[in-house]
Amino acid sequence: MQAPISYSTFRAFQPHFNSLARVGYFKLVKTPSSPRKLVLHNWYRALIWFFVLSYNLQHVIKVIQTRNNTDRMMDILYILLTTLNTLGKQVALNARVGRVDRIIAVINGSHFAPKNPVHVEILKENEKAMARLLALFQTMVLLACFFFGISPTVNKAIGQEIYLQAYFPFDTSGSPVLEIAMWYLSFNLTVQAWGNSTMDCMVAAFYSMAKTQLRLLRYNLEHLVDLNNRPDDGRDDDEEREPYNDSRVIQERLKQCVLHHRQILWFMKEVESIFCESMTVQFLVMAWVICMTMYKIVGFTIVSAELVTTLIYLNCMLSQLFIYCYFGSQVKVESDFVSQSVYCSKWTRLSPKFRRQLLVLMQCSLRPIMPCAAKIVPISLETYIAVLKASYTLFTILDKK
Repeated sequence: MQAPISYSTFRAFQPHFNSLARVGYFKLVKTPSSPRKLVLHNWYRALIWFFVLSYNLQHVIKVIQTRNNTDRMMDILYILLTTLNTLGKQVALNARVGRVDRIIAVINGSHFAPKNPVHVEILKENEKAMARLLALFQTMVLLACFFFGISPTVNKAIGQEIYLQAYFPFDTSGSPVLEIAMWYLSFNLTVQAWGNSTMDCMVAAFYSMAKTQLRLLRYNLEHLVDLNNRPDDGRDDDEEREPYNDSRVIQERLKQCVLHHRQILWFMKEVESIFCESMTVQFLVMAWVICMTMYKIVGFTIVSAELVTTLIYLNCMLSQLFIYCYFGSQVKVESDFVSQSVYCSKWTRLSPKFRRQLLVLMQCSLRPIMPCAAKIVPISLETYIAVLKASYTLFTILDKK
């Protein structure tokens, strides 16, 4: 194979880690030139942690205070469950920073690096797709947070009661205390929504990178026997098969393909392990969050500003779950074709001894790669449909009561 081309595979993740560092959810991946900048960023992260923990604690206290009022408690829980899940992902990401660094090292390593121009095009395609997905989600959450921030003001203008869904140890009914409290809640929610959407897109980008690496692996396997890295030129097999001059070269290519496949397997298992607990909680909670959001929507009037906010929020929740399941399914689909790619190589030009190695590789690659939540629930489109069905079942039960 050719020498590695100057293209960084990590470019597909650079916007995600930059966004997380921008809101203090993760460290600076690229070490800053000035030590002072690193210290300031660590203090900034500590401040963000304080705001996030305070926000969730205020909402937990408010839930306890309103436990006898179902409607009030539902209004708080449908946001609180999401922010607590976000906090769980934030804890998992920062508590396992060493393992995240190892994942980054693998992404920057030789096995994931492109080996030819075709690899570069595939990686660039994935990079652009992940950048567009991140921009879309961040736009959605900013729009939702904007409407959340202005909805109390709109409700006040049309004569509706303003109800803050968080506990404050002082009276917030008067101005300007009310406006300051509203700004505080909006700021906290925006930071957490930005961090949550970025972490979701980052996990989806991990899955997408695994899918992309499987595409590169399949390409390498399909062109395993191509001499001088040339595609098939239509010549008769016997012209190139007779001397077996490239047997050592092909053996080395096969070795690199096996190592590449093992690296992809490790990569997926490590990503799944890092976010195992948070992903499990997310799938358990998501059905209830979607249910409560629908329950909240049916209680709104058409002129309520909160209706638009809640509809956008519901769209964010459905999209958040969808990207996990969609890219998880893509990994499985791509891994299913690995053994087929081995068969599509020009194996008839190889000796019987070499063909037996290909048979072993085909047998080992028959087991699909599928990300799971709680190590048993496959993250796939079938699971997505199951969660939606569970949400509707919970909604009908709650609506009847």
